[in-house]
Amino acid sequence: MVGFPFLTGCSTISYYAQAVRGQGELVCKRQRIEAVLADPAQPETLKTRLRLVNELRQFAATDLDLPPGDSYSHYVALDRPMALWVVNAAPEFSLELKSWWYPFVGRFEGRGFFNKQQAEDLADKLGRQGYDVAVSGAPAYSTLGWFADPVLSTFIKFNDADLAELIFHELTHQRLYISGDTTFNESFATATAQAATLKWLTARGNQVASKEYAASVRRLDRIIQKFRNTRDKLDILFSQRHESVASQRRCKADIYQTLHTELKLLQNEPGFSVVKNRRRAPMNNATLGSIAVYHKHVPAFRKLFENSNQKFPDYFKAVERLGKLPRVERQRALKALHRSAP
Repeated sequence: MVGFPFLTGCSTISYYAQAVRGQGELVCKRQRIEAVLADPAQPETLKTRLRLVNELRQFAATDLDLPPGDSYSHYVALDRPMALWVVNAAPEFSLELKSWWYPFVGRFEGRGFFNKQQAEDLADKLGRQGYDVAVSGAPAYSTLGWFADPVLSTFIKFNDADLAELIFHELTHQRLYISGDTTFNESFATATAQAATLKWLTARGNQVASKEYAASVRRLDRIIQKFRNTRDKLDILFSQRHESVASQRRCKADIYQTLHTELKLLQNEPGFSVVKNRRRAPMNNATLGSIAVYHKHVPAFRKLFENSNQKFPDYFKAVERLGKLPRVERQRALKALHRSAP
């Protein structure tokens, strides 16, 4: 994900202060990976993961056209489970996420905090204003090359495929970022990271891991389709006139209950145990909106990747051309790609 709390234009001094402290902690605590690897006091399990990061950085540069620069050449051990917490909010009868404006980044549909309590305080405030809200933890974020993003203890223990996908996702943000179009950026990074991870696993010669990862992506697609269907139902509901706010709320609750039931059934299928975590999270307009940010245009970018013969340099050039279009034309092109996708 993109998280730019250090350089954000903030509405309160407290927000700016926590952003400075949080980014400053990452800068002050970082150690070069080579120093960690040379330190006999460091556990071998950590060193093994950091060697894998070095392998991923090299692969990104030589095989993916994703030069890492100095990113992921340092390690930071944090004393918290997430790098930061992100607040998303949407009106009670709308799926359009509330956005905040940030210098360099433009409008972004989320507010990032290094302190979980501060994130929850903002969520409570927005909830009292009538918004649907969601607070989610982010194990990593990208500063878009303004800083050398480090490897964090919050994600270093991910399995090989998940670690690769995360690093490739964040490096994609550094490769190309369109100011003010969060859904474009995150969907682009999601689709690219999935294709890159599959290419990396295949290059390793581990057919079992490649097949397992491809199957996990297909399972995720099925889950995301459930959310898309729910969004479509809610879009129709929110566009209609209703006898009362109470009746509209009842219809909204029924739609979310249907989603809950569908996810409960899905989790009983082999490989879908991850759905349990989805079901535990509160399902509301903010949740659906934040999921859409990462997945709405994924089919379109996959189609563009196929059109580029799965060659990353050609694909990135095509995405760059797409990103230069005026926003309306860009959206139209993405829809056309989506319609032509399998």
